[in-house]
Amino acid sequence: MQLKLRIMSQLLTRLIHQFTQVVPPQEARAMARRLLQEPPLMLPSLQVFTAREEDLAPEKRELLEQMVRRILSGEPLQYVLGHEYFCGLCLEVGPGVLIPRPETQDLVEWVVSTLPKERNISLVDACTGSGCIAAALAAQLPLAQVTGIDLSSEALHYARRNTQPYGERVQMLQQDVLRTPLEMRELDALVSNPPYISEAERPELDDRVKNQEPELALFVPQEDPLLFYRVLGQQGQQALKNGGGLFVEINQRFGAQTCALFRSQGYRDVELREDRFGNPRMVKAVK
Repeated sequence: MQLKLRIMSQLLTRLIHQFTQVVPPQEARAMARRLLQEPPLMLPSLQVFTAREEDLAPEKRELLEQMVRRILSGEPLQYVLGHEYFCGLCLEVGPGVLIPRPETQDLVEWVVSTLPKERNISLVDACTGSGCIAAALAAQLPLAQVTGIDLSSEALHYARRNTQPYGERVQMLQQDVLRTPLEMRELDALVSNPPYISEAERPELDDRVKNQEPELALFVPQEDPLLFYRVLGQQGQQALKNGGGLFVEINQRFGAQTCALFRSQGYRDVELREDRFGNPRMVKAVK
């Protein structure tokens, strides 16, 4: 039986070996399992660990090889699969949109824990990207009206698809938050995961991030790393109701500076929180 299992698991073993060319071994194992187990291949759990390549239907074998080639060329797994999981949702992603990160889920949880679920509320998700924050907030706050804003038409393509299940409760607008004031007023919350990586940090990024994901969603000018937070703070003073909250994901290197900026703009109860990895990653400020 042990010999049979060893022979029958050649497919998974091969994938892990191939992926260690581009990622560390532990990540390669997780990547191989995801590739086989999730859509579009969707092999049953037992088959993931027992299937030989010849056990796959020809069309699945061809699709698998196409996906492997894309991964080995440096394309992120999430783009290859066409989706990523976020706050219990399966969201569409692809080239031109930032891949949702686990730490951004912590920001969503903070917003949801702060706002009432039993009454109508209005929220804006600035720099919405894939719409992951907007979709998660709409899913967890059933009476919320959510507006997502982004400059990128590619990102909005995914954001609209990802928020489609929530109907008219979610709207998406193509708008440059740096140049166009928000028209909304009396918002309960303004939420954002804006670009915050400085050019000096570019060499530290994984190649799959800096070479594949959109620069528009990642980088800010080296000389003005708090650009988006300054503008969001100004926008929030106009758009938020008294007592409304500004919630942002931040560059962990600028936690104290971001808090000081919001205080200088007149916000109160400014709070910095760590994400699940222990990094200072989120700030809340109250108008």
